[in-house]
Amino acid sequence: MRGKRGQIIDRHKDILAKSIYFYSVFADPFLIDNKEKYARILSGKLNIPEKKLIVKLNKKNRRFVWVKRKINWREKKDLEKLNLIGVGFIRENQRFYPERPLFSSILGIVDIDNNGLEGIELYYDQYLRGKKGKAKVLNDSFSNNLILTPSLIELGKGADLIVTLDTRIQYWAKRYLEETIKEYRAKKGAVVVMDAESGEILALVNSISPGSKNENFFWQKNGAVVDMFEPGSVFKAITLVAAIGENKNFDKIDCEEGNFKIPGTVLNDWRPYGKLSFKEVFYKSSNIGVAKIATAIGYKKIYRYIKKMGFGQKTGIDFPGETPGRLLGPEKWSKTSRYIIPIGQGIGVNLLQLARAFAVIANGGDLVTPHLGKELCSKGICRKLDFSKKNILSRATADKAKKILIEVVNQGTGKRAKINGEMIGGKTGTAQKFDNKAGRYSPNRYRANFVGFISSAKKPIVIGVTIDEPKKSHFGGVVAAPLFRQIAEKIINYRVFE
Repeated sequence: MRGKRGQIIDRHKDILAKSIYFYSVFADPFLIDNKEKYARILSGKLNIPEKKLIVKLNKKNRRFVWVKRKINWREKKDLEKLNLIGVGFIRENQRFYPERPLFSSILGIVDIDNNGLEGIELYYDQYLRGKKGKAKVLNDSFSNNLILTPSLIELGKGADLIVTLDTRIQYWAKRYLEETIKEYRAKKGAVVVMDAESGEILALVNSISPGSKNENFFWQKNGAVVDMFEPGSVFKAITLVAAIGENKNFDKIDCEEGNFKIPGTVLNDWRPYGKLSFKEVFYKSSNIGVAKIATAIGYKKIYRYIKKMGFGQKTGIDFPGETPGRLLGPEKWSKTSRYIIPIGQGIGVNLLQLARAFAVIANGGDLVTPHLGKELCSKGICRKLDFSKKNILSRATADKAKKILIEVVNQGTGKRAKINGEMIGGKTGTAQKFDNKAGRYSPNRYRANFVGFISSAKKPIVIGVTIDEPKKSHFGGVVAAPLFRQIAEKIINYRVFE
């Protein structure tokens, strides 16, 4: 037996997971003469197949078998009244999640013995798990148990885990995400809200289409961490950083009126453009313009910036199952890859990686480690959890990129993310999904993305949004940017860091 499992608590001390007491029923087959009678009684009271109980009660050389784990209060009272010799109760803990609908894809689950199986419960299991205990039983001179109702000695409660999550922000993000999925009849979606300076995750939300077979399943996978997808134009922010970092000067870039032949295919823009300035290429999200900028920089240097910004590798989040994404080495880039990877095709990412990359721009050049754990507390002493952070860009480079991304929101494709009086930056992305069966990009299946930051907050906050296969519209600026704005407005008024 183990001591009570530690609690999981949000940044404002709201309880997200705790252990409560239940009772479990056991039997000593040695003390039971009429096993068929006992099986019939216990079957009726506990709704267990009678045959299954007979097998348990007939186990040879066993002085202890579980009858049923963690029964309810009424079942216990009904059994106690029968005074069945050889049947007893042990008090155990069962996990309770007061905010399960909000945090089901983050907290995870435990098994019947309170061992972590998924999510935070699994990642921090060694700390949350209670210490093993002992049971006292009375034996005779032949070492046989005379009384099998044990007296438990608990050796210690597990540590409490304080997480970075904010229940209020989680609620807003989930509410608006679900509304967006419903409005656009999308397949699913995810949201990440993160402190850009520290990497603390304030909200991590996933939702699927209403009516999906897994909609009410108690554990849903965390798509923001484990799902890999092509990011589309939101990834152009990396090419922007590379161009600024390499001090590349561009006068006017010919965007070929929206039609540009490249090796292996033709590159198109969503609208035809002629000659654009460097900034306008990003305001208007020209595929052709960005591809030409990337070509001028050189694909090997582009690769180095992609790698430096954290793609092709796990972010290091304290959560199981993260995908590292997919990034081929430059020696494997085809001539087509050199044009399309810088615009967000031919590369696989997760939403958390995108949020972290934008955090680098928002915080002045530091690559943070996204994390959910904040403190571990045991016996009145709390220990802060530390996560790595390193500088990868000069502040000048980050600030120049930040100004352009703010203009993308003020006058470009991200206008629907704009909040009057606030400094909001970001980038839209509309990614065609690759059809593996057809061997080409689908003409009608898209992923709408927007990743941006609130630069005017006390601490810069990054919000990443992805909506999978929206129906009414598929543009990131139409579907995802308004969702960003809804969440950002709530956070600004809430003033989480004050």
